Amino acid sequence: MDPAPERCPVCSGSARPLKPWLSRCEDCRFEFSHLTAGGGATIEGLETLRRVNFELLLDRLERRLPLAGVRALEVGPADGWFLEAAARRGVKISGIEPDPALAEDARARGLSVETGFFPDDLKDQGPYGLIVFNDVLEHVPNPGAALRRTAALLAPGGLAAINLPSSGGALYRAAKLMDRLGYEAPLIRLWQKGLPSPHLSLFNARNLRRLAEDSGFEHVDTFALRTLAREGLRERIATTHGGVAGALLFAGIWLLSFVYAPPLAFSDIFVGVYRKSPAAARAA
Repeated sequence: MDPAPERCPVCSGSARPLKPWLSRCEDCRFEFSHLTAGGGATIEGLETLRRVNFELLLDRLERRLPLAGVRALEVGPADGWFLEAAARRGVKISGIEPDPALAEDARARGLSVETGFFPDDLKDQGPYGLIVFNDVLEHVPNPGAALRRTAALLAPGGLAAINLPSSGGALYRAAKLMDRLGYEAPLIRLWQKGLPSPHLSLFNARNLRRLAEDSGFEHVDTFALRTLAREGLRERIATTHGGVAGALLFAGIWLLSFVYAPPLAFSDIFVGVYRKSPAAARAA
């Protein structure tokens, strides 16, 4: 007998298990795990990729919002690279980081970072003109509650930018195909299963937009970011794969990085930008 369906956190449709630790909604295709949330730690080898993507993200946001002087919050700034990039553009930005060591390091470098989990531990209640999640929302146990709180913290017309991996991405689709063929390791790696802060959810552009609109936002923009960078790739792979398997994986991805630039529909990293709706502003 098949297990009883679960209720989808995004659309309330029926979700069925893909694995004992992983489920997918049959209606909106939202995928969510039953892994344990954690404060996490940074993954080696990502600095170059993330710094490039943060500049692309800020360029795109600047089309929608003059950034100089904007009061902003980054949820989970980790090493503080986005905080630094935004501050260079005149953004009055702060962060809230659950890892005490990362938060203390950021403060030692002159960045404004609170220690704690969003939104429960946030002391500075805004209002903000911009709130950014960079590779964070997929780690949050209740993303709907986080987005509703985000809307409440924004000033009227404020923006939320959500940068995260996609369940529709080419690499994720390939990992699921390999899993069906009996090789589970890529799927486990993309969910960060066994790492300090595993992924609890994976969105695509459509179901993220649905959740955001149900949480007090209007859609503004969706766009893809880069998935691969050759610099730091060896260290990134070594986080979970060593020996011959790690060497082969490095060689394959290194070659792929020369040609891998999928359109949004197949991108493994995307950003959704949403504006606080007038209805949410009136209710605040």
